[in-house]
Amino acid sequence: MPEALTQAEILSPAPILEAVERYRGTIVDLDACRALSGDDFARARETLIAALAGAGLAAGDRVIVAIPNGPLFVAVLTAVLACEASPLLLHFKTPAAEVRRYAQRFGARFLAFDPQDEVDFGDLLAVSLDHDFAELSTLRFAALDVPDAMLDGPLLRGVPLHPTSGSTGLPKIALRPGFAAIQEAVHYAATLAIDEDDNILAIPPMSHAYGYGMCVMVPLLTGANLVTTRKFSDKLIHRALAEHPVTILPTVPAMLDALSFGRGADLRRARWVLTAGAMLPQRAADQFRAKTGVTACPLYGTTETGGISVATAADGRDVDGRVGRPMSGVSVKLGTPEMGSEATSGLGRLLVRSTSMMAGYLDDVGNILPVADDWFETGDLARLDDDGVIHLRGRDSEVINVFGLKVVPCEVEEVITGLAGVVEVKVYAGEHRSGTQVVKAAVAVENALNANDIRAHCEQHLVYYKRPQVVTLVDRLPRTPTGKIQREQLP
Repeated sequence: MPEALTQAEILSPAPILEAVERYRGTIVDLDACRALSGDDFARARETLIAALAGAGLAAGDRVIVAIPNGPLFVAVLTAVLACEASPLLLHFKTPAAEVRRYAQRFGARFLAFDPQDEVDFGDLLAVSLDHDFAELSTLRFAALDVPDAMLDGPLLRGVPLHPTSGSTGLPKIALRPGFAAIQEAVHYAATLAIDEDDNILAIPPMSHAYGYGMCVMVPLLTGANLVTTRKFSDKLIHRALAEHPVTILPTVPAMLDALSFGRGADLRRARWVLTAGAMLPQRAADQFRAKTGVTACPLYGTTETGGISVATAADGRDVDGRVGRPMSGVSVKLGTPEMGSEATSGLGRLLVRSTSMMAGYLDDVGNILPVADDWFETGDLARLDDDGVIHLRGRDSEVINVFGLKVVPCEVEEVITGLAGVVEVKVYAGEHRSGTQVVKAAVAVENALNANDIRAHCEQHLVYYKRPQVVTLVDRLPRTPTGKIQREQLP
């Protein structure tokens, strides 16, 4: 963060509120088959601010926001910030029990949730925003029964709260205040040359860091138009691309297959097809380009830092973990880990410094834990080319220790993927009775390929300790809605 800014300025929601006040783009709701003009959206937002204040929302409160993609998400987010309350963003399909756990753990007094959600939280407010627009007709807003265990400090007002993936334990809450959020949009706009003439198709969940940055903050900053949908549907997306001049298409790798189905999506007007949330397999990239004639460009970022890098179309022809150079306003470096394999030469833990960096983590008692030395350690293994291009090589925490010999999963995955008939593969650690680890592989295949074929292939191409001791054939790899592999569901 710039040293010239005070902590109060860094944590202020003002940059987001100033952007939304200026916004006059059109928001298309594909599910409701309606379009909301910038002026209509502004009026609906003002009505919502007054309604939330009337319902008792006050400065310093925390509000769980579980709203699907659409104009209502943007309206609720910015109205909560205008009330100097802090929105805690959850996916709209989060089960009620999980919502209550977040509320208890982080002291959220209120819940703004999906008008179509059948879960009974007990409505405190059902406000009509604009009778002409069904997608903004009613907001369900509930008071949650939580102990007054967490008190806001005077500076924590109007700070968006983003749960992290929790890959190393319970999910943490990253504070991404107004300055950081708008700076991420500045980085995207400068790197991708986005302006008010662009139309962004909002497929990734706006509650997730990727969708929040690209599909909420970028439009607010640039004035770009939005085309939104509650959830991914290949038929709906094909129709949207045919009927609307979509120029920016953010996706995750798992969506590319659907967009390649049949004759492939109509992407003639798209300037950028982006893919993030998980590493893009070369096979998926090649198939998408062959079907559509368009190169999908990997984008890399984290909840804590916002967007880090994006590959160009030329980079996208050789994905293999290649995610391009750092975006404008972002710096990276490597911290070299202690590795015991010759294959890891040149690898290091990727560290990031950026003006879009989070202000810190929120702990369970309300303290802000800042980033040490202004460099965030992503936990991702990477190497850097001489020209600054980042090549991701997996998570440092996923490195497998086989009797003291280190195995980087992506190296084994690349070998297995090279076998004809392999659709996708995940290599990960299993426990050995001796206390060390073994290499396991979950592999989705087509045709008559079997586990013995995979083992024989690995014997030809890998040193003994890198070969999977356990090979399990699966129909598909378990993934989250954003495309990340769910490690706990692997066999």
